[in-house]
Amino acid sequence: MVVSRAEIERLRTEADTIFTRIETVEDALERARNEDGEHWESGELTLELETPTGEAIEVTLNLEESAAENAQRRYERAGELESTLEEREAVAGELAQVPPEPLAFLILYHLKDVKGDYPRSMSGHLNADRKRTADTCEELVDSGMLERIESGMLKRRDVKLKRALETHQHHTYYRLSRDGDHLLRFLEERDGKKNFLRWVENAKTLARRLSRGGPDYPRMTAEELDMEFEYVRRLYRAMQRVGVVTTYEGSIIKGTERKLKPKDETHRKHTYYVTTDVADRILRDLEDE
Repeated sequence: MVVSRAEIERLRTEADTIFTRIETVEDALERARNEDGEHWESGELTLELETPTGEAIEVTLNLEESAAENAQRRYERAGELESTLEEREAVAGELAQVPPEPLAFLILYHLKDVKGDYPRSMSGHLNADRKRTADTCEELVDSGMLERIESGMLKRRDVKLKRALETHQHHTYYRLSRDGDHLLRFLEERDGKKNFLRWVENAKTLARRLSRGGPDYPRMTAEELDMEFEYVRRLYRAMQRVGVVTTYEGSIIKGTERKLKPKDETHRKHTYYVTTDVADRILRDLEDE
């Protein structure tokens, strides 16, 4: 579950608004309880209210609760989410609002490269399931890292797609938000890379494996660690974009370089990965935690 500052602030704004307009809300709830309508199917009533700062927002209310109870439930939920976020931030810092899976980071980097794209196209570029890609995009919107943009609002020159005519099709496109762009810049820093290794599931495990054992490739890693191959391949790619691993460039791996399955030498038939110098230093720091 993604937890974001934006969601916490939304809940508190709604609660403040309900209390500020409490008579209006109570009257609307009472009328709805005495009228027939679709609201009985959902048990909810949606009102447009003015916030204390003068903005118009829609608030969905539980018909079975009073105005005060609706507001209090939001305050309590905001408090729970804030506690969860603070716990995650203690581990991952700025990355705590991003889903801890490699696909989320690959989407962010892809959108940095192409400026705007839609899930079906992204799933092809990233070799990922289309529905999971779409769901992850929505999670990144909820976290404030991405923005939705309708295809009709895109300028072809601003979108670096292979087939620019695709921008005429009706899709929901996504692009990096200011927060998303800031997060990618943070990942260029040492602390960003450290938080990535601490936050993304199995990233630290794979990095330690490479750092201690030398070059390895995704299928071997997946088999020996009993992990899903596609997940491992995606994780290595995300780790490469962040800068904690890089591909091994030599055509032959010497036995002294690879401790995982030592041979005199290995002719490279796969894409092998090794940790970067900065990752090795970070891993030494993490040993002390």
